[in-house]
Amino acid sequence: MPATGQEIANSMSWPVGYTSADLYRPSINIPLGARYLSRQIIYFNQEIYTALAAYNGGPGNATAWRELSGSDPDLFLETIRYEETRTYIKHIFENFKIYAEIYERNP
Repeated sequence: MPATGQEIANSMSWPVGYTSADLYRPSINIPLGARYLSRQIIYFNQEIYTALAAYNGGPGNATAWRELSGSDPDLFLETIRYEETRTYIKHIFENFKIYAEIYERNP
Protein backbone atom coordinates (compact mmCIF):
# COMPACT_ATOMS: atom_id res chain seq x y z
CA MET A 1 0.00 0.00 0.00
CA PRO A 2 1.35 3.44 -0.85
CA ALA A 3 0.97 4.89 2.67
CA THR A 4 2.67 1.87 4.24
CA GLY A 5 5.45 2.01 1.66
CA GLN A 6 5.98 5.68 2.46
CA GLU A 7 6.06 5.00 6.20
CA ILE A 8 8.61 2.18 5.86
CA ALA A 9 10.75 4.17 3.40
CA ASN A 10 10.76 7.11 5.81
CA SER A 11 11.74 4.90 8.75
CA MET A 12 14.60 3.40 6.73
CA SER A 13 15.59 6.74 5.18
CA TRP A 14 15.74 4.79 1.94
CA PRO A 15 15.54 5.07 -1.00
CA VAL A 16 16.41 8.69 -1.56
CA GLY A 17 13.54 10.43 -3.33
CA TYR A 18 11.07 7.60 -2.66
CA THR A 19 7.70 7.80 -4.43
CA SER A 20 4.84 5.31 -4.43
CA ALA A 21 5.86 4.35 -7.99
CA ASP A 22 8.95 2.74 -6.41
CA LEU A 23 6.67 -0.01 -5.06
CA TYR A 24 6.65 -1.42 -8.60
CA ARG A 25 10.44 -1.84 -8.50
CA PRO A 26 11.37 -5.22 -6.96
CA SER A 27 14.73 -3.90 -5.78
CA ILE A 28 12.83 -1.48 -3.55
CA ASN A 29 9.57 -3.33 -2.91
CA ILE A 30 11.20 -6.48 -1.51
CA PRO A 31 13.35 -4.77 1.16
CA LEU A 32 10.43 -2.53 2.19
CA GLY A 33 8.06 -5.52 2.36
CA ALA A 34 10.58 -7.55 4.34
CA ARG A 35 10.99 -4.71 6.83
CA TYR A 36 7.21 -4.38 7.19
CA LEU A 37 6.77 -8.13 7.73
CA SER A 38 9.59 -8.10 10.27
CA ARG A 39 7.80 -5.34 12.18
CA GLN A 40 4.60 -7.39 12.23
CA ILE A 41 6.41 -10.49 13.48
CA ILE A 42 7.96 -8.50 16.31
CA TYR A 43 4.74 -6.67 17.16
CA PHE A 44 2.74 -9.91 17.31
CA ASN A 45 5.33 -11.74 19.43
CA GLN A 46 6.44 -14.23 16.76
CA GLU A 47 2.82 -15.36 16.07
CA ILE A 48 3.36 -16.10 12.40
CA TYR A 49 -0.31 -16.47 11.38
CA THR A 50 -1.15 -13.16 13.04
CA ALA A 51 1.87 -11.40 11.52
CA LEU A 52 0.99 -12.69 8.05
CA ALA A 53 -2.62 -11.60 8.54
CA ALA A 54 -1.39 -8.15 9.58
CA TYR A 55 0.90 -7.95 6.56
CA ASN A 56 -1.92 -8.82 4.16
CA GLY A 57 -5.08 -7.57 5.87
CA GLY A 58 -3.82 -4.87 8.21
CA PRO A 59 -2.63 -4.95 11.82
CA GLY A 60 -5.93 -3.64 13.20
CA ASN A 61 -7.84 -6.48 11.58
CA ALA A 62 -5.25 -9.04 12.68
CA THR A 63 -5.56 -7.83 16.26
CA ALA A 64 -9.36 -8.17 16.16
CA TRP A 65 -9.16 -11.66 14.64
CA ARG A 66 -6.62 -12.74 17.27
CA GLU A 67 -8.87 -11.48 20.06
CA LEU A 68 -11.78 -13.50 18.65
CA SER A 69 -9.78 -16.71 18.34
CA GLY A 70 -7.55 -16.70 21.42
CA SER A 71 -4.45 -18.82 20.88
CA ASP A 72 -6.02 -21.37 18.50
CA PRO A 73 -4.38 -20.98 15.05
CA ASP A 74 -7.09 -22.99 13.28
CA LEU A 75 -9.82 -20.86 14.79
CA PHE A 76 -7.76 -17.77 13.92
CA LEU A 77 -7.90 -18.71 10.23
CA GLU A 78 -11.65 -19.18 10.46
CA THR A 79 -12.22 -15.76 12.05
CA ILE A 80 -10.51 -13.92 9.20
CA ARG A 81 -13.21 -12.09 7.27
CA TYR A 82 -11.21 -11.69 4.07
CA GLU A 83 -10.90 -14.71 1.81
CA GLU A 84 -7.77 -13.18 0.24
CA THR A 85 -6.03 -13.01 3.62
CA ARG A 86 -7.06 -16.55 4.61
CA THR A 87 -5.79 -17.90 1.28
CA TYR A 88 -2.58 -15.84 1.57
CA ILE A 89 -1.77 -17.28 4.99
CA LYS A 90 -2.51 -20.85 3.89
CA HIS A 91 -0.30 -20.56 0.80
CA ILE A 92 2.58 -18.94 2.63
CA PHE A 93 2.48 -21.49 5.44
CA GLU A 94 2.15 -24.46 3.02
CA ASN A 95 5.21 -23.25 1.11
CA PHE A 96 7.07 -22.70 4.37
CA LYS A 97 6.35 -26.28 5.44
CA ILE A 98 7.52 -27.62 2.07
CA TYR A 99 10.79 -25.71 2.26
CA ALA A 100 11.31 -26.71 5.90
CA GLU A 101 10.89 -30.34 4.90
CA ILE A 102 13.22 -29.98 1.91
CA TYR A 103 15.92 -28.41 4.05
CA GLU A 104 15.10 -30.54 7.11
CA ARG A 105 14.57 -27.57 9.39
CA ASN A 106 11.94 -27.26 12.06
CA PRO A 107 10.10 -23.96 12.53
